[in-house]
Amino acid sequence: MIRINHILQAKYLAAFLLLQIPLLYRLVFFDVAFGFFYVGYILFLPHGTNRSLMMVIGMLSGLLIDIFSSTPGIHASACVLITFIKDSWYNVANEHSDEDVDLTVNAVGFWGFTKYALPLIFVHHCIIFIVENGGLNNFWLLSGKVFYSTILSFIIILTIGFLLSPRKQRI
Repeated sequence: MIRINHILQAKYLAAFLLLQIPLLYRLVFFDVAFGFFYVGYILFLPHGTNRSLMMVIGMLSGLLIDIFSSTPGIHASACVLITFIKDSWYNVANEHSDEDVDLTVNAVGFWGFTKYALPLIFVHHCIIFIVENGGLNNFWLLSGKVFYSTILSFIIILTIGFLLSPRKQRI
């Protein structure tokens, strides 16, 4: 059974949000790749964490991003969906059914983390950009934003995952 250090998790949440909020509109490449790496905090929450607690954390973190980016609930709704499906998706993607799994890059491996995180980041970004765009208008521009933002966010989340992992477990 994985023991969750709630104080450490609160520090990680504060770090992710304090880094994301000032960089929200500055971390943009060629006007199509946006780095929404705050979703990494939700992805790193241990498998088997109380789902209600995770959804509240997702809602509050998304609302904080919404407040500072003047988006009316777009990030909050995307985060709540990700927190709702993340444990089930992990079981499907990694054929794993243990209740408690530490979802760090080192614990599940690079390929396991990629199969788990990349589709969830893609869904998160789809929700954000489709709602922000008001539908599927300008489909090719929209799909480019989703694709490149997913790749950028995944690279940043993967880097953060390696930096946050304990030194004795690093690959």
